[in-house]
Amino acid sequence: MTSAYIRALLAGLLATTAALGACAPGGAVDGDDEGASSEESFLKNAEKTGSKSQKWIYEGWVPALEQTSMFVSLKGHTARVSGLLPKGFDGELPFYVKTSPAAEGRTLATIVYPVATGAVDPATGQAPAGPGSYSYLTAVPYTSTNDKADWGGFPFMKYHQSRGLAFHGPISSKRNAETGDWEWVLLRGPVSHGCNRMAGEHVVELAHVLGLDMSEPHAVGEVKKLQTPVVVSHEWDVFEGKNVDVFYPALASVQRPKTNVAMFRTWDSRNLPQVVCSFDESLPLDGQHCANRGLVKQDLSTGDLLEAPETAKLPWIGTECSSDADCAFEADGEKGSCQLSGATGFCTVSCEGYCEDLAGHAGTFCAKTLEGDGTCMAKAALENEGCATIDGTSPETRERFIGSSGAAAKVATVCAQ
Repeated sequence: MTSAYIRALLAGLLATTAALGACAPGGAVDGDDEGASSEESFLKNAEKTGSKSQKWIYEGWVPALEQTSMFVSLKGHTARVSGLLPKGFDGELPFYVKTSPAAEGRTLATIVYPVATGAVDPATGQAPAGPGSYSYLTAVPYTSTNDKADWGGFPFMKYHQSRGLAFHGPISSKRNAETGDWEWVLLRGPVSHGCNRMAGEHVVELAHVLGLDMSEPHAVGEVKKLQTPVVVSHEWDVFEGKNVDVFYPALASVQRPKTNVAMFRTWDSRNLPQVVCSFDESLPLDGQHCANRGLVKQDLSTGDLLEAPETAKLPWIGTECSSDADCAFEADGEKGSCQLSGATGFCTVSCEGYCEDLAGHAGTFCAKTLEGDGTCMAKAALENEGCATIDGTSPETRERFIGSSGAAAKVATVCAQ
């Protein structure tokens, strides 16, 4: 982004900047990092190509809730929002919303989002976390990028009024190596200057759930007070007696509960492009503004994948196996083999730098093994339910094995034994 472009933006940003407070920017992530998608429906970072910040539209199924509250776990990197469904609500809810009965015949809805938190300051050995209880949010529905950070046009909802700590968009971006597009990405871990960063689609939905009307675009400078109490804690969040986690990759430094876990599902705009999209002034705001923005790959009601291609039935890298005979395929000229750990394992091929992908299967990564060579592993993804369907594996962060390939140094969350 050019300095001239930033200066041009600043003239119209004074009101919004005052409302944002002190959250500071984080660095962008360049290159073909883990999670890059070839789907054109993924939320784009238009600023990286010199365009102005986009305005975002929400057309999902979750209504604005009543009597909302939030709990943020700095330990688990989760943000839980709960509230009552409107009286008389008879609409369908998406698969990631949990409901439970409340007083007077009402229904309580609960959603958990992955978040980033404050990074540890080497000078003090502490993170600027801001734990405590807060009684309301100062919300800005449209936040243009300025000289402080790539806000991306996403909502900014401040709970710590003096320090400016808030829920806001992911700030970080990566470049899709296949399409060349810059895409927003949440790095779930201690990476911020104290704020709670969220995936772009998630913060748009959260704003809507808490009472901002995100079904229409907003102007710079709009501010609304939301009567939502927020608790920020260093401890695990607990829901119905269990420690809260959410199905979303995290950095290796993040602690995640391993026992007595209430695992919440979440969603990704790469699979559900019709839920959140950028505002297009040439299209009507008729409830179908986000329709036809990309291939819908998941059932919003159940979370099931839709019409997986025939290749999903074929053995491939990451397919569960018990012998080499279960891995009858070739990838990049290498014959598949079964990497066993006990009675079962997963199909793989040796690699240097890169691995071949196959439609219907999780993306792959050339991971460095404990022995120091390279083997292709499936990334933790929706297709394998975060490694849950590959017996004997769990999500682990691994370095890329470069060998003689000349590939860039990268890391990815893979299904490892």
